[in-house]
Amino acid sequence: MSTGTPNMDALAIEAVRSVVLRTGLLLDGHDLTGWLALFESDGVYELRAYSSEIRQWMTWWLATRGELEKTLSEVVQHVCDPAQRCHVIGAPVVTQQGDKALAVSPFSIFRTLPDGVSSLYMVGHYEDTLAVREGVWRISRRTVITDTRVLDMFTHIPV
Repeated sequence: MSTGTPNMDALAIEAVRSVVLRTGLLLDGHDLTGWLALFESDGVYELRAYSSEIRQWMTWWLATRGELEKTLSEVVQHVCDPAQRCHVIGAPVVTQQGDKALAVSPFSIFRTLPDGVSSLYMVGHYEDTLAVREGVWRISRRTVITDTRVLDMFTHIPV
C-alpha cells in the first residue's frame, strides 16, 4: 500500500489485533466499562445489515462513545437476555490507512441459555478503524456488518 508513510511494523499490527480480539472477551465477561475504554473519546459504534428484501443497507444502531456510555449505564434497568454470549473472532486482517489502521475481522457469536443449550446467535464481520495516541491503539470507529438479520433475542448490549 503506498500511503507515503512507512508500513506498519509487526508490533503495531499485533497491538491492533489485540485490541480487536479483546473486545469480544470484554463483552463476554460483561465488562462494558473495559469495552468502552478501547474506544477513542470521539469513537463511533455502528451496527449494520443489508436487507435483500428492500435492497438497501439498514443501520440498526449508530452511537458515539458518549451515547454508548449513557445506554450501557442504563443496562441494569432493562430486562436482560439471560444467555451467556461467546464471541469467536477470526484473525483480524490489518492494513495501514495513513496514520490509522483498518482491521477487518470475521466473527460469530454463540448464546448459551441457563439450561446449557447453545446456539449460533450472529455471524458477520467487524470493520474497525483504529488510531494510536501516545503508543496506545484505540478504536475510532467500529462498524459491525451482520449477515444475521433474524435474532433470537434483541440486545441493547453491543455485539
